Amino acid sequence: MIFYILTDIINLINISPMETVSLSIQEKKALVELNSTLEHRQKWIKVHAAEYLIWAGHPGTVLKEFLKEEKIHSNEPQYRIGIWRVLVQAERDPARKKIWLNKIYDAYKDMNGPDRTHATETLAKLKQPVANLFPQVTAITIASGDRNLQAYALWASSFGSESLMKKNKKKFIDMALTDTNMTIRKISAFVLRQSKGLKLAQRERLATAALSTDKMADTYVTYLATSLVTAPAGADCNKLSKINDMLIKDVKKYTAAQRTELFQALAEKGEKKHLKILQGFIDDENSGGIYDFSSDESADMRAAAAYAILKINGRQK
Repeated sequence: MIFYILTDIINLINISPMETVSLSIQEKKALVELNSTLEHRQKWIKVHAAEYLIWAGHPGTVLKEFLKEEKIHSNEPQYRIGIWRVLVQAERDPARKKIWLNKIYDAYKDMNGPDRTHATETLAKLKQPVANLFPQVTAITIASGDRNLQAYALWASSFGSESLMKKNKKKFIDMALTDTNMTIRKISAFVLRQSKGLKLAQRERLATAALSTDKMADTYVTYLATSLVTAPAGADCNKLSKINDMLIKDVKKYTAAQRTELFQALAEKGEKKHLKILQGFIDDENSGGIYDFSSDESADMRAAAAYAILKINGRQK
């Protein structure tokens, strides 16, 4: 623990001059949290921290760290897709970026490979037009009996076609609100948060569901977060305010997974008033009885909170 604290202090000192320009103390602490997670945690927790740093505009040592990860774990199914996903985003050289992207393409095309679901999800997150690039593979994947794989393939197939994107959004709204499989509901809501661009009537349908969902339901935070993130211009201000209030009212009772979902939503739509809440979770003010502060689950949640702090502060400038 003492070693980690000393390392974090060194990380704070070593943040590059470009990254410290106009950064508040709170932002610097958030960067320390993310860089500490990047350095000390493993596998998918490390992937998430790396992506948060890239998306917040502070890539720092991400590329160097994940080039090391690739050398060690290039033959490890599933996790290697996360490594390549980070490298595609971290690389500035188009030729090098293409190397990592091609590896994900190869995993996607390997119909009997162990990386199919992870590769499909990743290509959707990277907005790759797989239906245009690999039409036969994509058609087969969409027809898969694996519901998770099918959902990610439907999302990935949307890129490269505006009409298909609109058509698939309608499907994802229906799946998010009515599917009998809870995992599919959550995946669909996640896709909607990433895609955005909903029509007012579509978003109002989501908002109505969010406001009527029991707070003990698995979809309670999911629906509220999705309604907040997807709110278009012209959305009902009263409903939006109520959703915002409901979303942060019982945060101390949320699981780590629910908190992560909340923090990711606040990264996109949060305001200055949310900064104290976010910092409180990083400072371990609300972990008692819910999770071990030293756990990977907690580190993943704190990384999401740190990312939200950076994004909110960035919008204030």
